Amino acid sequence: MKAAASESFTELLDHDTSSLPDAAPRINKIRADLFNIKNSICLERPLLMRKFGKSPEGRRAKKEHPLVRRALELSYILSKRSSKIYDQELIIGNMTSKRIAANYYPEGGSINILEDIFRLEKRRMPIVLNAREKKQLVGIGLSTLMSSIGGKALLRPGRFSHFLDFFRAKRYFVTEEAGVGHQVGGYRQVVHLGLKEADIAAGHCLENGILNDGSPLTKDQIAFFKSVKIVIKGIRQMAANLADKAEQLANQPGIATERRDELTNSAKACRHVPYEPARSFLEGLQACWLVHVAMNLEDFEQGMSFGRLDQILYPLYIKDIESEALTYEQAIEIMASFQLKTCETIPIYSERIDHYFSGGGVAQGITVGGTDDEGADVTNQLSGLILDAYACIRTREPALHVRVHSETPAWFLEKSAAVVQLGCGKPSFFGDEQVVRALEGVGMSKAHARDYAVIGCVEMASQGRTYNSSDAALFNLPICLELALNQGRSFMGWNLPGFRMGASTPPVSHMRTFDDVLSAFKLQVKDAMDEMVKVITWLEKTYRIWRPTPINSIVTKGCIDSGRDVTWGGGFYDMTSIQAAGLADTGDSFYALKKLVFDEKRFSLEEFVHILKNDFKEHDALRREISTKFPRFGNGDKNADSMTQLAADIYSDAVRSYRNSRGGQYIPGIYSMTCHIGFGRYTGALPDGRRQGARLSNGLSPIDGSDRNGPTALLRSAASLDSSKWANCCALNIKFDKKA
Repeated sequence: MKAAASESFTELLDHDTSSLPDAAPRINKIRADLFNIKNSICLERPLLMRKFGKSPEGRRAKKEHPLVRRALELSYILSKRSSKIYDQELIIGNMTSKRIAANYYPEGGSINILEDIFRLEKRRMPIVLNAREKKQLVGIGLSTLMSSIGGKALLRPGRFSHFLDFFRAKRYFVTEEAGVGHQVGGYRQVVHLGLKEADIAAGHCLENGILNDGSPLTKDQIAFFKSVKIVIKGIRQMAANLADKAEQLANQPGIATERRDELTNSAKACRHVPYEPARSFLEGLQACWLVHVAMNLEDFEQGMSFGRLDQILYPLYIKDIESEALTYEQAIEIMASFQLKTCETIPIYSERIDHYFSGGGVAQGITVGGTDDEGADVTNQLSGLILDAYACIRTREPALHVRVHSETPAWFLEKSAAVVQLGCGKPSFFGDEQVVRALEGVGMSKAHARDYAVIGCVEMASQGRTYNSSDAALFNLPICLELALNQGRSFMGWNLPGFRMGASTPPVSHMRTFDDVLSAFKLQVKDAMDEMVKVITWLEKTYRIWRPTPINSIVTKGCIDSGRDVTWGGGFYDMTSIQAAGLADTGDSFYALKKLVFDEKRFSLEEFVHILKNDFKEHDALRREISTKFPRFGNGDKNADSMTQLAADIYSDAVRSYRNSRGGQYIPGIYSMTCHIGFGRYTGALPDGRRQGARLSNGLSPIDGSDRNGPTALLRSAASLDSSKWANCCALNIKFDKKA
């Protein structure tokens, strides 16, 4: 049935201004329902895993190849899980068995929530579970500790101290223990070709015993193609179960005709996508959502992103608009319903870990705007519609990202700015020129780099081609300076006598020049990274056997061609990405230390370090002078900015010197989530005047309160830095008073 077109397509294009629409009653109702729901934890996934393990199928799976074993388990979860459809929604499919909940991942780091088991409802972000669920949660957590990836990789002789580091993260925090996640899959393939293409390709290889290039299949490749077909079957069953549920609801007595039609359309969509190519705008979004749910259930919820939906869905959108099957207003409702679905999942962190990752977000990214592979602008009406849809909901999810370049249309920039002015901190903005340059620097072709999409917060990927574990670990850069000034030991009082956290570097009495300090700092950075990379490598090798990801592999180019799972190195581009916290603290500390000790010689290095060890006690005037009178990063001062560049280069060069166990490159990024707060608790006083235990600087942002010359000076400092080595990007957070 065709919708009544309120205006022509040409007229709709003329409406692409900074004006933002009001939310439809349907969207307001869904949003209100979500805001009234308490956060919880869903135990359906681990209970299904346990049930599978005890079933005849599960017992047989234990004898299968690891890739097949994992695929059978995932397919069982997908096909047996409950189907939920909520009132008014136009995109259907539940992430958990509850309206808003965290999935529990026994293979990952979910067990940390047991730290809060007796105070779940009293947390800053309360979690509601009944007594039976709490008992189940404890049982699942304790029974699966040794079988988790962290347990298998780290609870082994000689590695226990590294396991404990997860609970006392000081130099680095390896997030990959919880899962890899952080992917922007090939949703263009999902929408326009369907999973059918991968299913047929896998079947062809198995039937003929060869890859597409004619080479014979190995045992591992045979297992990989079997895993592909197995999980596709599970996804199809999950979609069919949803279709059954939609039809059941549509046939309930007393249901409104309009809602019956919507549910019937959803049922038809789920019987078609994601296996077959999408035929409409709604089916395209429904296909994306179903695969997204499957990928979350396969790995874990962090940073699973949709990428360039304005480019992927535009042909379907235009077809529906021109055929008058859809109006602009209806498309906004569908897109807003899709975006609201992302609010139904939350992370599962204890309050201890929440210091590093607070906010309750999982950063399901949507990227809009940008260029094609030739560099021509491809901003379109759907780019603006996605912003309009978000303006109607203004929720913590999804993460919304705008690509900007010299030919970005003025109307799109104005609309993006208008959404920012709503006060939700979205969208974030990315400069195409610098991002593309950084991605080319790690081996991407220019065409693939230009097709970048944002993973989660700010991480970079060429959509559907990249497996870059984009948040493998977070790195505390300033603590390396503290350790460099104390022979690898902490300044803080909790440190055990004689305990060395870092490398054994020379005492400060032997450091005659600033270069001597830098040499010790570089050694501490390398020592911390050596330990961090060691842990990540153990985890990578464990993932290969116990947690491969066939669904991710289906939507990542290179895997079907090579017959390898992404965890086995099948991705077209393969990377491991590390993020630094406290960059401005490090650069400002370099500046202050050099000025006070080596340039002005107001203190010897030993005297100044003694002041730091005592947390500026009886030297508060000095601390205030450093904090308020010395040049700081973020004020357009070339000398201060150059020290921040020095810190960034030492960090970036260290990260880029490593290769992961899949043969891929390590790449640096500069952002911190909220780990600058967690790391700050374990970092002693710094030469920049920061007291021990205070939070560190956030991402690429200056130290709190140190940017005294306004936002343009701050932007000048940030723009002066060479970001070409930061292939996993950076986050510069700026807050304005709403009146401004």
